[in-house]
Amino acid sequence: MTNRRAWAAIASFPPHPQNVRHARRITRTALAAWGADDLVDSAETVVSELVTNALVYGRGPVDLTLALTGRHLRIAVTDEGTSLPVAREAAEDAQSGRGLSIVGMLVESWEVVVRLTGKTVTCVLAVQPSAVDGLEGVREPDLADARLPEPAVVGGTQRRRVRPSGEHGA
Repeated sequence: MTNRRAWAAIASFPPHPQNVRHARRITRTALAAWGADDLVDSAETVVSELVTNALVYGRGPVDLTLALTGRHLRIAVTDEGTSLPVAREAAEDAQSGRGLSIVGMLVESWEVVVRLTGKTVTCVLAVQPSAVDGLEGVREPDLADARLPEPAVVGGTQRRRVRPSGEHGA
């Protein structure tokens, strides 16, 4: 593995249920190639939940972006739907409704950016200091250049934040 500032993988696919499996495989393959095997289980779960939500509640093609730096793995899922994700309490015998609660337990933060043609849900997973060889001590790149939203953290706790896309010129 070379000593690079960051890695990124981007995929776009039509809104078909089998693409949840493809999104998980892309995530697993990218993280393995980047030497971040310890993030695979959490990242695959987050990707699976977000892509499933994009297919069920969104519209149009689904875009998946993975960006790994020395400190964070950012997972962004974009669709053309207008309905916003809402974490809810699922009944004990419910077959659905737990996805965003699961995501919230696995990530440092998550947020929604509303765009003119849909939305992007971005989650941030922390990278353990020794998790990715070659990235220790590497300066975190300016994420504004990558057009990925900053995490929404208030007083050390997570919260969902919805921003219009014009706020950061995206």
